[in-house]
Amino acid sequence: MARPPARAPSRGSGRGPLDPAMLIAAAKEGKCPAVLVITGRDYFTRDAFLSELKQALVPEGFEAFNYETLSGETVSGQDLVNRAEMLPMFPMEPGGGGRRLIVVRRADKIKERDAELLGRYGGAPASSACLVFVSEAGKAPILTALKKTASALDLPAPRDYQLARWLQGQATRARVALDPEAARMLADLSGDDHVAAMSYLTRASINAKGRVTRAAVEDMMAQAKDTNAFHLSDAVLAREPARAVRILRDLFDAGVTSYMILGMLEGQLRKFLKMRAAMAGGKPARVIVQTESPTLPPDVKARLTRQLESFDEPRLIEAFRLARRADRAVKSHGSGAEQAHMESLIWRIASL
Repeated sequence: MARPPARAPSRGSGRGPLDPAMLIAAAKEGKCPAVLVITGRDYFTRDAFLSELKQALVPEGFEAFNYETLSGETVSGQDLVNRAEMLPMFPMEPGGGGRRLIVVRRADKIKERDAELLGRYGGAPASSACLVFVSEAGKAPILTALKKTASALDLPAPRDYQLARWLQGQATRARVALDPEAARMLADLSGDDHVAAMSYLTRASINAKGRVTRAAVEDMMAQAKDTNAFHLSDAVLAREPARAVRILRDLFDAGVTSYMILGMLEGQLRKFLKMRAAMAGGKPARVIVQTESPTLPPDVKARLTRQLESFDEPRLIEAFRLARRADRAVKSHGSGAEQAHMESLIWRIASL
């Protein structure tokens, strides 16, 4: 099939950061990047953006012809170029639509020789397709190859101080009414784990009737099983290894991976290090906990205060060292030894 004339590519260099809403609005007007690279670990914003992009570019009923999702582990560069150069099954419209949308997930797994070929394609892409590369890694051959020619959208995971506002955005997208105080409470419960925060929001929205309030969040936590990010960190830092190991086993039974658990623990340790630095500046632990997590129930804040007072900076640094060592052990020994390494880590940190 003949290749349509290529339009001028959207260059990735020399431009300000792209915004998802801006890209969707442009796509609805028929102005979409021929090659787009998406990086970052905000999975929820990313997947919502891809869903909206599909709606904007692919006419309803033509998804089987004009939409493809592939994996970087299995795709070849030449095959991908051939797919991108195919004409859509629906004529391109001035107001948008009628384009082929090809999404390549795990693009960081694309081989270097294939990335070089795709880099050349990025210099003169087909105008009838939007080729999207999704990469969680910050460095990869495909990112290097497309650095100067592709448009780039970075969606980093929200930090702990951004989480309440991020939850408000997710709630708006999902058409869930979320009170600001409830958003702050969900953020406090999650630390910097945006995946856990989204899980809490989903559960709270199911339990709440029309609006997620602080009372609805408190009710959800009162009914929740003792297996979540806050409970595990609470047990470890309270030096309750038996309870912590029980929660850890429940998390494994629920399908949570060791990498998610390690990330959760390290996030809480980072938060404690930040608060210990404030203590070194002369602030009492109680005041610091109130400032950092004002929406938590009083009994939880009291527990956090005691934990903060008992874990000094050398112990927190040693806990980090133990967590990194556990991470290396899990990666080198495979999934069969995950739980044993994680249980050993829990006992060691709780014994510091």
